[in-house]
Amino acid sequence: MSVRGGGWSWWAGAGRVAGRRGRGRGRAPGGAAGGRRPARRSAATGRLGARAGELAGFVDADARACSRLGVEVRTGTAATADLLRQLAPDVVLLATGAVPSAPAWAGDDERVVDVADVLAGQAAPTGDVLVVDDLGGPHASSTAELLAARGCRVEVVTGALVAAQELGPTLDRELWHGRAAAAGITQTVERVPLAVAVRPDGRRQVTLLHHLTDTVETRVVDWVVTATHPTPLDGPAVPDGVPVHRVGDCLAPGGVAAAVASAERAVAQRW
Repeated sequence: MSVRGGGWSWWAGAGRVAGRRGRGRGRAPGGAAGGRRPARRSAATGRLGARAGELAGFVDADARACSRLGVEVRTGTAATADLLRQLAPDVVLLATGAVPSAPAWAGDDERVVDVADVLAGQAAPTGDVLVVDDLGGPHASSTAELLAARGCRVEVVTGALVAAQELGPTLDRELWHGRAAAAGITQTVERVPLAVAVRPDGRRQVTLLHHLTDTVETRVVDWVVTATHPTPLDGPAVPDGVPVHRVGDCLAPGGVAAAVASAERAVAQRW
């Protein structure tokens, strides 16, 4: 089995499952020691960095499993079509992840950036920041805390009935609400963005819809940060006749549990 990628589902497919069955071979792209999401943890510092480090435990545990089970892991190796032909695998798992996708209402505004860009240090919003949360997970909530710690005035807007709703099952939502209140982060629910426009003074005017009452509101901010569903990445061409299973975000963007479960299902279908 050849597993192409480097995130949660990559480690699960190559290590805990494929290795357990005695046939795992992994390739991680671009010199990464383990995938798109774990690599972001270094961007957040202090208290945020400590909590992000807890997520690294998933990677560390599966990396140890790979080593213990004798799974070959190569980092800094591009899994090209030529390489796959040389390896001649019986089956290929694509765990290539996903990339940020700008929402349609944002157009090509350079002041509308994804949470991934902020956490990776590729964008540094200042002043008044509107964080638009379409996911309800740790993406927007962590970024909002990071920006507030940097001195930004932050408002989190979500179309859901409660902010950070996906943190509820792990009992983290109430804790985050407490930290958000202490950091001065404003939470606005039941609103979805419709458009963003550049004002004469260079600031951004965001039009919001209160979808329960059909009422339109506006916000004037310096930056907009979005946490939206990313776009799955395609993998390299696979030799004819070789079964391919997509796992993790390149199948359907989701959380850690969904990524690991998809890898488990894909390998179970084969063995």
